[in-house]
Amino acid sequence: MAYADYDFYLNTYFGNAVPEEDFPRLSERASDYIRAATEGLSDTVDGLAMEAVKKAVCAVAEALLDEEIMTATAFSGGQTVSSETVGGWSRSYRAASLASADVEYIENRKRDALLLYLGHLPAFAPMFRVRSYPCIHREK
Repeated sequence: MAYADYDFYLNTYFGNAVPEEDFPRLSERASDYIRAATEGLSDTVDGLAMEAVKKAVCAVAEALLDEEIMTATAFSGGQTVSSETVGGWSRSYRAASLASADVEYIENRKRDALLLYLGHLPAFAPMFRVRSYPCIHREK
């Protein structure tokens, strides 16, 4: 069951990227992602922690939408322009593909959403290992 509904997405998270007709599907998938990442702990929280879970769902749903768009473009069989020359007009095409950097970008967005919304909460903090860097003091 999805943690967040479209009303929450629009009026609390203030999202505008996911169309209403796509939100139930993406919200469900995002909720499953968060449930797995938190090993089910997200099912046991309430109050402010649940609001953070819902916001994480919204952020992950937006990343999943971008992932779907990238995947559809890559596997559409279409070609994209790889270069153009104006003088003596020339245009080169290449097959659309999904680069490993694109995949990594989406995965990082999903993980960043978990850290942003859940990483600071006591209920979830042990699950997310956040590196702390010592403050460097410079003498004048």
